[in-house]
Amino acid sequence: MSKEAYQFGGEDAANYDRYLGPLIFEPSAKEFLPYLQALPAKSILETSAGTGRLTSHLRHGFPTTTRLTSTDVSSDMLMLAQQKLKGQQVEFKIANGLQLPFADSSFDLVVNQYGLMFFPDRQKGFDEAYRVIKPGGHFAFATWDRTEDMPLFKIPILDHIIPYFKGEDTSRFHLPFSLHNPRELLGFLKKAGFKHNKIIFTEFTGITDHVMNIVNGLFLKHPLSRAVYDKDPARVNPMAIEIEKSFTDFLGKAPFEFSLKAWIGIGQK
Repeated sequence: MSKEAYQFGGEDAANYDRYLGPLIFEPSAKEFLPYLQALPAKSILETSAGTGRLTSHLRHGFPTTTRLTSTDVSSDMLMLAQQKLKGQQVEFKIANGLQLPFADSSFDLVVNQYGLMFFPDRQKGFDEAYRVIKPGGHFAFATWDRTEDMPLFKIPILDHIIPYFKGEDTSRFHLPFSLHNPRELLGFLKKAGFKHNKIIFTEFTGITDHVMNIVNGLFLKHPLSRAVYDKDPARVNPMAIEIEKSFTDFLGKAPFEFSLKAWIGIGQK
């Protein structure tokens, strides 16, 4: 399965933080944090940290004595996180979530927000989390709900982009939303060895003051527009205008509020 529609490096990483950060990852981090704070932890490992939106909330949401290690496979993403959190007692390390460079039983809590769906071997991601967690510690993660159940994603992806690629393999466009089955998530936890497992559905609100923040974040300044460009460069701007109109018609007047839906999973070693 191609991941090119969701690879963020270089300028894409900066756009990811500028547009998608406040649009979806900031409200997600605020929703996720209370679940994490309920888990006792003197040492935390964050995998798939991206540009550090959740990292910042972890740092401020736990005592300064809590050791926090933030990792991501992308050096460009992690560099932005490191710049934003400079001097805030966070250890940053480039690391693949499928081959974590840490000893067994190293952390009380491992956290992953919206990264597991990008792992080529998802079970291995759960297994690695289990390996580095101390006995009695926890793994907590968040995954998006289905594309069609969130207009913020449905409008650009299902209503505009996928119809343009009719007749082609469009599975790559669904990748960030491909872990929404609670039974499958429980299966990953159980197979890895976790117990007392819970999968919790959560719905929360995002907000922006300008519809172009959405159009930029989810299309024009996103690798998704490059997929359209590669097929026909002349189609990008007209599609952006169509997406903007769809969002304006759906959301009404500013400020624009939209529903976000996710699954939060928690397992104990």
